[in-house]
Amino acid sequence: MITHLNIKQYIILIICATFFLPVSKVFPQEAIEPLTGHVFYGEMKIANDDPDLQGGDYYFSIFGADVQKPLGGGSFKYGIETGAFFSMDSDVRRFSASSGSGGGSVAVAVDVNSFMFDYFFGGYLGFEPAKWLRLNVGAGPLLIWASRETKPEASIPEDISTNYESGFGAGLYARAGIDIFFTEQFGINAGARINETTLSFKDTAGEVDIEGLQYYFGLAFRF
Repeated sequence: MITHLNIKQYIILIICATFFLPVSKVFPQEAIEPLTGHVFYGEMKIANDDPDLQGGDYYFSIFGADVQKPLGGGSFKYGIETGAFFSMDSDVRRFSASSGSGGGSVAVAVDVNSFMFDYFFGGYLGFEPAKWLRLNVGAGPLLIWASRETKPEASIPEDISTNYESGFGAGLYARAGIDIFFTEQFGINAGARINETTLSFKDTAGEVDIEGLQYYFGLAFRF
């Protein structure tokens, strides 16, 4: 379930808007059609495939921003898009730890802190049957970096300690969205994205697949 935005999440959303909207200056200013940008908040699900770590699948709050530049077309448009998604979340999990040479195990509570960032760049197709309505689909490659820290919360055997791991990977994405504009320049946005990505944690987990559905909603701009 998507939780209510707290103060930290509002700050992150504002940072997204102020960081990515100036991307428009990178594109040539002779474009006939205006650029379209979004800032958004949503949720991502990643399956928990570690049999020792209990608590079900992971649910991450995601934040992001993007910009789309049309290259041609009328009601049906085509162009390029770029942007970034990032998420950070904290969850309390339990896993089984060895109690020593005598055998047996003990349930250990850990605080799992995760952070992920991905940058994407691809093409998109859009359909604008009216000035206030815009539909679009996009696809392309993405780069992702992630880190995870598991920190014990209670007194446990000495051979259990805080573990930190990070990894980098690349993959593909496909997404779809809808914009509803209330004015020429401002509206709301909703969308969903599917990605297929493999992260490489060289020192610990090895290759980890990051796949699943991301859905989000937020604000839309023309500029």
